[in-house]
Amino acid sequence: MSRIRIVGGTITKTTVGDHNIYSDGNIVYNSGKAITETSDVGISYGEPKNPPKQEIVESKYKLESTYAHEQLSALARQLDELPFMFFMVGVFGEEIEASALSKLYRGLSDKSIVSPEIMVTKFPVRGRIANYSNSKKKILIWEYTLELAIKDNDKRTELLAALVEEYGHHIDNILRTELATNGKEDTDNIDEGAKFAYALFNFDIFNETILNYAKTETPNYTGDLVIDFSAIHKQIKEYVAEDQQYDANPKEDEDGFGAGFEAGMHGGIEREALKGLFSKEEMNQIYYGNWLRDYSQVILETTIRLEKPDIDKIKQSKSKHLTDLLKSNPNKFSHDTWVKLLELLAAKEFVFGENKFADHKRYLDLFRKQYGPLTKDILGLYRPEEHIDNPKGLNDFSSLSISFNYEYSKGLTKPVKLYAGETAQSIDVDPEFNIKNYIHKHGIPERPSSDGYMWDQIKLAVEYGKNKDGFRHLGAAFHVLEDYFSHSNFCELMLIKVGSLPQYQINKELSKNLKLVYPWVEGMQGQDYSTIPIVTGKFLMDDTLASVLPKVGDKMFPIGIQDYVQRKPGDRTFTDAFIVTTLEDLSKGQKTDGVENDPVYMGMTTSEWLVTYNNYLKLLDIKSAGMQFLGPIGRFIDRSMSYLGDSLATFSNIGFNLFLSSVDEDIKEEQTLNSNKNYGTNPTHTQIAKDALNHPLNPLASELAKVAVMDVATLIMEEWKTRKDPSGKELAKYVANKYTLHPKDSRTEWANSIVYDWAKVNEKAIFRLQSDTVYEHAEKVTERAISNDKIQEILKYFN
Repeated sequence: MSRIRIVGGTITKTTVGDHNIYSDGNIVYNSGKAITETSDVGISYGEPKNPPKQEIVESKYKLESTYAHEQLSALARQLDELPFMFFMVGVFGEEIEASALSKLYRGLSDKSIVSPEIMVTKFPVRGRIANYSNSKKKILIWEYTLELAIKDNDKRTELLAALVEEYGHHIDNILRTELATNGKEDTDNIDEGAKFAYALFNFDIFNETILNYAKTETPNYTGDLVIDFSAIHKQIKEYVAEDQQYDANPKEDEDGFGAGFEAGMHGGIEREALKGLFSKEEMNQIYYGNWLRDYSQVILETTIRLEKPDIDKIKQSKSKHLTDLLKSNPNKFSHDTWVKLLELLAAKEFVFGENKFADHKRYLDLFRKQYGPLTKDILGLYRPEEHIDNPKGLNDFSSLSISFNYEYSKGLTKPVKLYAGETAQSIDVDPEFNIKNYIHKHGIPERPSSDGYMWDQIKLAVEYGKNKDGFRHLGAAFHVLEDYFSHSNFCELMLIKVGSLPQYQINKELSKNLKLVYPWVEGMQGQDYSTIPIVTGKFLMDDTLASVLPKVGDKMFPIGIQDYVQRKPGDRTFTDAFIVTTLEDLSKGQKTDGVENDPVYMGMTTSEWLVTYNNYLKLLDIKSAGMQFLGPIGRFIDRSMSYLGDSLATFSNIGFNLFLSSVDEDIKEEQTLNSNKNYGTNPTHTQIAKDALNHPLNPLASELAKVAVMDVATLIMEEWKTRKDPSGKELAKYVANKYTLHPKDSRTEWANSIVYDWAKVNEKAIFRLQSDTVYEHAEKVTERAISNDKIQEILKYFN
């Protein structure tokens, strides 16, 4: 017997007789020995180009099934229009037009799109039991397949699988043809719909034993086609009823704390500066306070789902910067959910990998024991003073209800809201100290200075003592102290300074070049360093979305679904927890904001997706326990489970992308076109910040920060022992009067030799520092489930 594999087709076996082979692609012959072709009249290739058109003969049998269509329609009811569209793009591809996706959603919602007709055929079409005709827009089922399904439960399962897959082909077809503005050529080689069709399988096998999915009429039988799941259902119910405990042994997470502990970043600076003073566990707890300041930046007006009172207030205000917040509001997370997600992320960052168990709940319990529960008040929200950000350009969002209770002294709190917007007083330069007021000046209403925030945190660290709360507040203070060197032009002014000091005139050429370092104050290059003010950069919405949220997305929603083979029954990984938390919150976000007024096009208040995903997790448990789903029913469940997991993970990735693309275009244009020029004393964060590891001044800023952190850490350790300054005021005053100063102040002489020594071995970098070119941040480009260009296309479709 010879075997011929036709690429893209089936395998044809022949023993005797004539045969014809047709293929649109290549034909590959495989043989263990030789392949011989002979003919009395010669061998020809390539003709005819297309096989003879096969006539479709309709049978008298009848079959009706709307099961797959009902599943997709239910999805449209469960989701709002925008997330539905993103889900579909993630499956059917980015070439699908936004308008076609919208038409599909609305057609399913208002029932103008109906289930395709099923034609039973007398003979198999193309040798298959089921097909989909693009031209006829019909599902084709061979009558013999129907006869077998009537008699056998396994065959009924195979028929259901075929119907669901061909329905997927139908949706793919109409998205590319009749729903598209620019119709595309029909093709029968469609497979995108098949995978997605399995994700629609939403049968609750944990509570039901039968599935009625079709009606049929044949000469020998008229009635329903019902799949009996009772055998598998019994096994599953018995398994679920068992109360078992498992000790998992997962792979260790090599990333540990992630990039935060790299040299030149907050964690790396503290690890170097604090070694020998604190234990590893204590350093981790200090860094946790620092870490919170980075991740609290996601709590701002553009990422929090607003509730009805705020929405009503915004509609009445008619302020553009407020009304813009209503865009994509249902797809944002609530404040409480952000806290839950970030607590999970913190547990993953700080305790994952230290112990040999996989269930995220056990890690969460351990995290809370070591670090304490994360609350709104501990997390806080984005406040520019915590990062020494220039508040110029920030709008007033303090009227919104987003807030937390800020602890300014041990046991004493006050409510703090979103920033009240810029004022001239805040962004002015203090002529006495030649530093921007928002950095060091106290007493500006609703706009505390960065020094004031650091002052509070140092005092709290002293008051709480050497414990997790004291460490957390110390880490928050270190965050500001470290940011002073990386977010301001202190390094640049110090370089200009040492180039001017007589004691450093050994290398005249180096001194000359140091004086020309660009100071990030417009029009002051080459001027006396003492006349150039200390400034920091503006950190606007697109900075947050570009630098913070991609990191969060990478850690919360890794591409693809986790491998269930590696888990133990009952375990819930961090990815599971992130997805479940997301689905729980998004399900609550439907019908709450009043943005979509037509009830036909609104998502359900309570999404069934959460139930679906939890069922998926139960099935993973069963697979992990070694239970095998045998036969066609088992294969159908197995494939459904796999595709469902992929689809839900994809949906979570796409949902998170909304945050990465929700920047108001007007603000982005203002930052890129106007703020980078004619900025005076208000450069952007992108221009001046040295956080990126590839920035030439990152090593110098890190070295200065390490000296300051080590000094403060040594002093607070002494204070915790002696309790000479129980309020912490003297230590706070010491830090502010030594480190957050202008280089013209004699108290900054501690930095002179450090800066000059760095300059001597980095002369080539000095030339780069003389340019006002924006240094690109070395943020990792996040490869998410769908490109940002496609997201923008869909978002613009609604505007």
